[in-house]
Amino acid sequence: MRNTLKAVAVGALAMGVALSAACTKNTGGGTQNETATKQAFVVDFKGEAVTPAPDVEGHTTGGKITVIQDGDFEHLDPQMIYVSNALSYSQLFHRTLTGYIESPKEGEPLKLVGDLATNAGETTDNGKTWKYTLRDGVKFDDGTAITSKDIAYSISRSFGPRGSQGPQYLQAALDKSYGKDGGYAGPTADKPYAPGISTPDDKTIIFTFDAPHTELPFLLAFPTSTPVPAAKDTKEKYETQFVSSGPYKTKEYVPGTKLVLEKNPNWDPKSDPIRHQYVDQFVIDMTGDAKAQTDRLTAAAGDDAASVMIDNVPPELIPSVKGNAELMKRVATGPNQYVYYININTTRVTDVDVRRALNYAFDRDAYLKAVGGYDIADPASTIMSPVVPGYKKFDVYPSLPDNHGDVEKAKKLLEGKTVPKLTFCTSNTTVNQTVAAVITEGLKRAGFDITTKFIERANYYTTIGVKGVDCDLMTSAWGQDWSDGESTLGVLMDGSKIVPEGNNNYSYFNEPTIVAKLKELREMTDRGAAAEQYGALDEQIMKDYAPVIPLRYGRNFSIYGPKIGGTFVNQFSQFDVLGAYVKS
Repeated sequence: MRNTLKAVAVGALAMGVALSAACTKNTGGGTQNETATKQAFVVDFKGEAVTPAPDVEGHTTGGKITVIQDGDFEHLDPQMIYVSNALSYSQLFHRTLTGYIESPKEGEPLKLVGDLATNAGETTDNGKTWKYTLRDGVKFDDGTAITSKDIAYSISRSFGPRGSQGPQYLQAALDKSYGKDGGYAGPTADKPYAPGISTPDDKTIIFTFDAPHTELPFLLAFPTSTPVPAAKDTKEKYETQFVSSGPYKTKEYVPGTKLVLEKNPNWDPKSDPIRHQYVDQFVIDMTGDAKAQTDRLTAAAGDDAASVMIDNVPPELIPSVKGNAELMKRVATGPNQYVYYININTTRVTDVDVRRALNYAFDRDAYLKAVGGYDIADPASTIMSPVVPGYKKFDVYPSLPDNHGDVEKAKKLLEGKTVPKLTFCTSNTTVNQTVAAVITEGLKRAGFDITTKFIERANYYTTIGVKGVDCDLMTSAWGQDWSDGESTLGVLMDGSKIVPEGNNNYSYFNEPTIVAKLKELREMTDRGAAAEQYGALDEQIMKDYAPVIPLRYGRNFSIYGPKIGGTFVNQFSQFDVLGAYVKS
């Protein structure tokens, strides 16, 4: 999934209970250069998750928590959500059929459980048919009962324009013609539900596929399954006029400035195994860039004492933060699941040797120092993260020992070629303005002529996800949607999934042999055997096609306020607030 700075290391594709997942938990003051840790993973098919959710030790009630970020969310219409900050904080007001229980305690398992549903799903035919039963007492913020029909409608609307920016797995699994002529395109009078969805009664929803889909419980944890009442679907306006199904609802929304949330009186804690309602109010403050976030959390004055920041500390402030022993007690550090890239638009940069030269010319040392240094950034050379099952360590375009690239090899690959001017696109943040200059200067050493184009952060992924975008190079970051190579390579490198808009394959890479191999791997029932092949395919793609420049493996370095309790870095690399409270 996309990162804001984007992933989830959730369980393996299996029907078992005790699994292994890669995940990072750090509540502050961690050490650097460790690798992502392994933790137990539980899929709750038996419906054993406790409701109400067990209380957080030491919690208090009341008060206000502020979340500080740079600009608005890209989307809050649930079927459009796919960026990490929205995935994390929208859980305050959007519920899903399944969801995750996370704990900051080391050794505690990450749990996939029923959220609106009573369990993670029921299947008797190895995943071709799945049944979900809704919990008692689930309601919208107006007191109306949430029914299976609301969920069927919401998933069905994701096949149309109101799902174009969200995950596409479920749609493709339900409709083999999805995205093509004749495919289901959203609710109509004669076809209110997408293929394969039925609602025998108000509390039951059934999914039927033509092949096993054991990953369905994971897919339904995305806001794709968040209920939307058809009568209140305001289409484009639903981005700001959404109906709440969680413990909080909108009190005030000033786009680009703030979102104020208050308690939803129609949320029943006895229906929710995941969330709490300890705080009176949440404020999403959209006016602070990374430096402002750092300054405010460092001072921790007034309301900022009960605040969290969304971004990492900017590079220029890391030394001073590291030098403050008291402040470091409130700094969450450690590796996460994201890999950062420069995507090379293969429809515009068609010569593979030019793409190889870009990889050789990249000055990784200068880049890593620009984003904050080796303490918080690990150099990357692969498409898949080290936490993805089957990950293979390799470096097809090795740098010279100083890690500044290999400019001479790049120049040799470009000999005799007419290399067009390149447009480098990245989101418009203060940090990116500095980092973009470092990246382009490094590439220019090999003779590349590059112009930088900054795109507003709230529209960035929407813009570069449009087929035909006029960017040659685009920054992005991705983390696996569940622990399987399909949720990385199958998303980023499968050209058969390229659609007019809402793409995640920002390289617009479409190689028939790779598409065929990904289809073969996708259909393998032995996911352990498939995993190793994903690692080999990763290396083949980089060697033969070079559609990206891997930049770094993600790490966290962010601060929370001294009056925040019950928070930790969650699977979205954000501070978890579902059980957070304001210390008295």
